[in-house]
Amino acid sequence: MDTLFKNLFETMPVLYIRIFFFCLMPIGSFILYHGIKILRKAFNGKVMLEMPYLQQTGEFTILKRGIYSIWQKGEMFRKTPLDQFSTHIYEKATQQEINLSNSLMSPRSNDFSTGRMEIYTFSATPSIYELRLQDGSSVLSVQIFISKLVPLPSVDLSKYFIQVRESQSQLFTLLGIPIVLVGAFGVIGGFVLGLLADQVFK
Repeated sequence: MDTLFKNLFETMPVLYIRIFFFCLMPIGSFILYHGIKILRKAFNGKVMLEMPYLQQTGEFTILKRGIYSIWQKGEMFRKTPLDQFSTHIYEKATQQEINLSNSLMSPRSNDFSTGRMEIYTFSATPSIYELRLQDGSSVLSVQIFISKLVPLPSVDLSKYFIQVRESQSQLFTLLGIPIVLVGAFGVIGGFVLGLLADQVFK
């Protein structure tokens, strides 16, 4: 296969090779756009609820079946109280508890003063739900141990919030990363190889 491509490039005029690589740029841009769009949905889903931590309970309405996520939001460079509460969501009418899945990638976002981090994801159907913060922990024991080793001041609980956001399958988020990389390679690689085609394939 390598020999086939090598012979192909050797028999093609350099101009055609340059055009081929430059054509990778719009293709790469298209792929990159959709990859970024996938990742943006994981970070910037519509806020269904933003509840002050001290409030302990909150209510929100879901209008369409889908994947949703729970985020913590607070001051940057502060130790959050994830080891001091467990998060639960119940359908209000039936009081049936919704199964929460730990966030595999724990996406993060910040504006240099306030930061957000995804904690859980869950699937839900249209209904009214209650979010409750109860005794327990939202992190593993090894994470608690590591957090105690980090000398950070505790977050101001009056400025600490729990959010529920629209989200997507964690598999889509994982796929978004290689899609972005492939798209970026198409744009940058096509441009560079197009410029250097006469030197590389002369």
